[in-house]
Amino acid sequence: MHLAANPIFHARTKHIEVHYHFIREKLMAKEIDISFVPTEKQVADMMTKALDGIKLCRFKAMAGIQPIRE
Repeated sequence: MHLAANPIFHARTKHIEVHYHFIREKLMAKEIDISFVPTEKQVADMMTKALDGIKLCRFKAMAGIQPIRE
């Protein structure tokens, strides 16, 4: 979030500069808004992390994933 909003890049972030130009342009044009999403609401975690059964079930419900009924 900070890199996308910050118009000044430093030597340490030079390798990712290109990736943030697109995001920064969209932010400045008010086409998108970036906000912090806490881990307990980050549905993408179910595809990127090993989760216990409770968290996995909660994220599946948030994503609208249901078992196939035959």
